[in-house]
This record gives sequence, C-alpha cells and structure tokens, in this order.
Amino acid sequence: MALTLTTKEFPETYVNPRGIPRVAFVDSVEQYVKSRGITVESILKQFQEQHSKYKLMEHKLAQNRSHLASKIPEITKTTETLQFLRKKLAEEDSGFKTNYGLTESVFCEAEVTPQKTVHLWLGASVMVEYTFDEAIALLGKNLAAAKKNLESTVEDLAWLSDQLVILEVNTARVYNYDVVKRREEKEKGSQ
Repeated sequence: MALTLTTKEFPETYVNPRGIPRVAFVDSVEQYVKSRGITVESILKQFQEQHSKYKLMEHKLAQNRSHLASKIPEITKTTETLQFLRKKLAEEDSGFKTNYGLTESVFCEAEVTPQKTVHLWLGASVMVEYTFDEAIALLGKNLAAAKKNLESTVEDLAWLSDQLVILEVNTARVYNYDVVKRREEKEKGSQ
C-alpha cells in the first residue's frame, strides 16, 4: 500500500486536536525581532530547535502511519478468514482439509475439525479464545479504531507539513533580515 503525503487546507481557526501547536507567520520581521528583545542568532536558534521538534514528530507520525497501514489489511484478512472458516464448518459437519503456509514456499495439509471457538493472538504473549461472533466483532472494532487512527495520523502529518513550511519561511526571512542589517551596518561603518 503506497502512502503519499496528503495536503489539506486548514482554516485560520483550526486547532489540532492532538495538540500540535500552530506556527505564527512573521509578517514584519523587523517588528518581530524588536518585540522579542533578543538577538537574531537567538531567534534563529529557537526556530532551529522548534524545527527539530517538528521533524521528530513528523518521523514518529510517519512510522505510526506505516504501522497502521500494514495493520489494516492484516485485520481485514483475519476477519475474512474467520468468516470463511465459520461458513465452511457450518456446511460440513465432519470438518475439512486445507493447505496452510508453513514458510514462504512450503505448504502443509491440515484437517480442520469442527470448532465453536477460535484463538486470537492479541500480542505481548497473549492469546485469547473467542466464539466466531465475538472474534469477528472484536476484529471489526479493532479495524474501525485502526482506520480512525490512520485518518487522524494523516491529518496530523498534513498539519505538521504546513507548520514546517511556515517555520522554514520564517527562518529564511529572519536570516535574510539579519544579512541585510549587517550589510547596512558594514556600509555605515566604511563611510
């Protein structure tokens, strides 16, 4: 499943529900520098620290997006398998034979006896026995939660991307302002 970065138009009043702060665009660099009361180097250092934090958040969210994107097909496949197994066992009272993958290219034949329950691997060395209906309901709930989490992660990545662009533009504008000011001071000093 190929994942691309989604761009999204966010209104001015948008507040990220997961607490990723908005970066204010610096309209007037000169006023901004004067109002901060610190050197341009300090402002640029603060911007760089904020940029590093946002990049770290972006990295973690991208990892989360990849994890969720791989988890959704896995849950879907497990649900389909349970539905098939339930249907097949309802049709045949004595069970049935099937092949299953032992490794990537080795398959074994197994006889599936009639069952009323299945075991789901929950992780952390925990396996739980469920009826077919309970297992399918649980997987449906997990699938809905995974899709919702993926949607919010993609939204956060789009928001973060916008904030990074604003921060990079602010950094460039403050840096350019500093270059111009130093040139002006140098020209005044040479006269």
